[in-house]
Amino acid sequence: MLINRLLWKHHQWNKTVVAVSSKALFAQVTTNKPRWMSTVMSFGDGSQGALGLPDSVTGPGGDAYEPTRVLGLPSDITSISAGHYHSLAIDSRGGLWAWGRNQEFQLGRDPLAPRDSWNDPKRVEGLDHVNVCAAFASGVISAAIDSNGSVWVWGKSKRGQLGLGKGIIETVLPRRVEALAGEKIVKVSFGWGHALAQTEDGKLLGWGYSADGRIGNVGEALEASPLDSNANISMNDKRFSGSGLDAAELMVLEGMEKEKDMPIIWEPRLVEELQGVEVRDIACGLDHSLVLCRKLQFV
Repeated sequence: MLINRLLWKHHQWNKTVVAVSSKALFAQVTTNKPRWMSTVMSFGDGSQGALGLPDSVTGPGGDAYEPTRVLGLPSDITSISAGHYHSLAIDSRGGLWAWGRNQEFQLGRDPLAPRDSWNDPKRVEGLDHVNVCAAFASGVISAAIDSNGSVWVWGKSKRGQLGLGKGIIETVLPRRVEALAGEKIVKVSFGWGHALAQTEDGKLLGWGYSADGRIGNVGEALEASPLDSNANISMNDKRFSGSGLDAAELMVLEGMEKEKDMPIIWEPRLVEELQGVEVRDIACGLDHSLVLCRKLQFV
């Protein structure tokens, strides 16, 4: 009777009790609360909503100078990823949450939603039946890896970073990268215009903007982007001579013109130069790539 009274009091104090069992010398209480709770905190520039904080917390400028709790997320977040202007978080059930800039569809939600809704964390649409194990936020692209090693991407990139096929430069909802079917991907990384993927068995695949060797030597002629242009620019171009532009501005203009005839790999391809070695980690900079390799040696 004493145990029963104690259990009833516990039930009154904690309405989350879902099962109670008692034996002669002890009582066991099971609740539906997780055994741990996580909190995501953000700080810095919130002008694009990447902090996930309401204006009532940050003020008109949107900045936060102290780590501040991101409201609207579940208490079982297991990993996070920060892009240039948006953020991603995975919960323990494999659900993916996103907030921040959505101008390029990187949140996987309605692009016509009002801008003041960008800082509201919401589940990424189109992944309801996908168990997300890892997520990666870039500048204009988001990606997720599911429990089968498939890669899902969404966002907008004229440089082919989606890897969905020739000429596909945007998708609002997540789409699986079919060119990676049959490979179990464990990590992806995004640069300014290129992307890399690492497989479980140590292979490396690359796609996107391929200038300057950032995804290796693909071994065949490159396809240009749909923004093809034969226009060329030089530092002595008459359009800019005498305009008062300094050298830095001219270099920016030159780069913009070169982008109109970009060499692009539209789907993931094997980086053949690394055959025979095991890829252990990858990282993309803006214009370069890093790969950690391991080669078996007999001593």
